[in-house]
This record gives sequence, structure tokens and C-alpha cells, in this order.
Amino acid sequence: MYDRNENQSSGGGIGFTAAVVGVILGAAAFLLNTKQGKQILEQVGIRADDWKAQAAATLAETREKVVSSVEAETPPSSDSPDGPGPQVRQNL
Repeated sequence: MYDRNENQSSGGGIGFTAAVVGVILGAAAFLLNTKQGKQILEQVGIRADDWKAQAAATLAETREKVVSSVEAETPPSSDSPDGPGPQVRQNL
């Protein structure tokens, strides 16, 4: 009536097939996810480079504005080729 070996062998075959299919699907998902992960890292790297270039440009512009503003407000020193500044000349 009931044969234990038949039931176990057919159940074992389905289990083995399910395991193989699971491994294949898992490997495929891992490979796809790895590819997407690499793409995401590349995109982040590109954006970081863009942000770095933008920050460097903004810093250079700001530095130029500050230097020109300070130079406009600061009288030349007595060691400069133009001689002492206006306030020093007035005191002479």
C-alpha cells in the first residue's frame, strides 16, 4: 500500500530541484544587484566630482572678491612701490 521509498524519492527530487532553482535565481539577483550597485557608485562618483569642481569654482570666485575688497580698503604699505598710503602721506 504505502511505499516509503517512493514518497521520499519524489519529495527529495522536488526539494533538490527547488534548491537548484533557488540558487540560480539567487545568483542572478546577486549579479543584477552588483551591476546596479556599481552603476550607483559610478553615478555618485560623477556627482561628487561635479560638486567638487563647483565648490572649487565658487571658492575661487569668493577668494577673488575678498582679496579685491581688502586691497581696495587697505592702503599700500610704506614698503610698496607706490609709497605710503593716503593716510601716511597726510601725516607726513
